[in-house]
Amino acid sequence: MTTATPRRENSRFHDLAGFLIRIEIWPVVLILAASLIWPQLLLAAVLTAAFFWPFRWIASTTSSGRRFSIRTPGDYALLLLVLMALISLWATSLPEKTNPQVLRLLSGIGLYYALANWTNTPKRLRLALSGLVLAGLGLALLAPFGVEWPVSKLPFIPAIVYENFSIWIADTIHPNVIAGNLVLILPIATGWLLFDWPRMNWFERVLCGLAAPLMLAVIGLTQSRGAWMAAGVALSLLLILRWRWSWIGLALIAIASLMLVNSFGWFVSTGFRPILEKIAASNTIGGIDGRLEIWSRAVYMIQDFPFTGVGMGSFMEVADALYPFFHYAPESIHHAHNLFLQIAVDLGIPGLVAWLVLLLTVLALAVQLYRSGGVKTENGFRRERIASGLGAGVLCSQMALIVHGMTDAVTWGMVRPAPLVFGIWGLTVAGWYIYTRGRQ
Repeated sequence: MTTATPRRENSRFHDLAGFLIRIEIWPVVLILAASLIWPQLLLAAVLTAAFFWPFRWIASTTSSGRRFSIRTPGDYALLLLVLMALISLWATSLPEKTNPQVLRLLSGIGLYYALANWTNTPKRLRLALSGLVLAGLGLALLAPFGVEWPVSKLPFIPAIVYENFSIWIADTIHPNVIAGNLVLILPIATGWLLFDWPRMNWFERVLCGLAAPLMLAVIGLTQSRGAWMAAGVALSLLLILRWRWSWIGLALIAIASLMLVNSFGWFVSTGFRPILEKIAASNTIGGIDGRLEIWSRAVYMIQDFPFTGVGMGSFMEVADALYPFFHYAPESIHHAHNLFLQIAVDLGIPGLVAWLVLLLTVLALAVQLYRSGGVKTENGFRRERIASGLGAGVLCSQMALIVHGMTDAVTWGMVRPAPLVFGIWGLTVAGWYIYTRGRQ
């Protein structure tokens, strides 16, 4: 009798821990989503993600013993990223700007592990994928009421298109931000449709069928040239991964487009320079020379602060104080306008290395997922088309991240949807475990 009560209490505590980790994803996602609107909730988002770690340890019953989380291929790189974020807090001279960005990074890492741990069955993977696509649909539906539309940026999109849009929120969204984040979700939603259509239920078909074209339309309306190029590369690669010989049609379209452009004599009369200038220009940046000046300031910072960075979010102040611009007024350039340079500026070269290792790891996992859709088993071919769709979608999503990251940094740091990248990475790890590796 004396041992029955403690055992019963331990069993109840174990059951409670099991219940909490089963519902883990909901409070983590909800509070993180709320922090996009109210940044003061970022600390709560980090603490919520951390809250479930000890309960995972209590509920785990693996052969290798208890643990706080499943092992993922990105663990060591993430540990280094966390370390560099903490160093950024020490190195910064502007803690009021650095603290929120570090919390945003930590909340993204928390989302990564929440998804990797919670998404442990094909059913949950479909639910998590639906949530990601639903987030993209929500951003696209919000755009007409919250984006500062660039009415006169490109002449072939008439201003009348934007006349029916009205701003309903005080904290407006920059068009490059909405485009840069939608272009990450677009290939995943489209890949799911193209690869797994026969096995999708009606809700999944309607959701992806509505979200994909709407996201593409919003990306077009933002007039973000970087997002356009990223979407073009991502969707072209996705078509090639789905239908191998589609590259021939894409090549013919590219050749015909070049011939059409050349028929106007643009290349002969002006060369490529004006085209590159048009691509590089924005409302705040004059063109190639302007971007080169901004990038040079980022390089100077990396050279002078290679191991610690200048502190997350401090680019503008450090540039104005130590490396003044010639083409821009003070307090007008807020970041490096290049994702890779911005990460190195914020967290130093070790932080950039950690982030690149994570990116390359996710690309490798996506390739394995894509190839796992037709793996031979004893019963023939295992047609897990959702695995191929997720793998292809993530691979193209990360290609879009790289292409868009060459000219902007709207998926990192100061941008509120920055945790989205880590969510996609966590979902990729979860899919990889389910369809290729198996949980340990």
